[in-house]
Amino acid sequence: MGIFRRLAGLLGFSKDEGHEVRDVEDENVGPHTNFPRKGFSVPVQVPVSRDLPGPILVQCNRGAGGVQGLRWYAKRLRIDEDGDVADEFLNEIPPDAPSSTDENNRKFRKFELKYTTKPAKVTSQALSAAGKIKYRVEYQGKLEWI
Repeated sequence: MGIFRRLAGLLGFSKDEGHEVRDVEDENVGPHTNFPRKGFSVPVQVPVSRDLPGPILVQCNRGAGGVQGLRWYAKRLRIDEDGDVADEFLNEIPPDAPSSTDENNRKFRKFELKYTTKPAKVTSQALSAAGKIKYRVEYQGKLEWI
């Protein structure tokens, strides 16, 4: 029975301690006390080897893939009625009334989002020989590389 108490003492457990931390006074600490040991109390930083993520663009044969990790960008692409593909389309808001004072006090143009666009159906991605990322988009029943 004494061996289990010693093992519990080495691991930092005591019989009547529970979850509270007992304050040990300097007077009672001696070379042969029966207090259980608390274990290692000095935190040590341990080096952790982490695998680095692979490159986003990898050279490969045609049709074998090669673009990794850009699916989130392809999901954001939108296509308009002309077949143009972009992140977002903007409409310019014309100024109310042009006047000669506007030439002196030029203001920034105002734009609004074009809500008539649809999400583009990107089926695959590839890396061209020029190093550009191409998207295979379905438009009017045809597959086009954009």
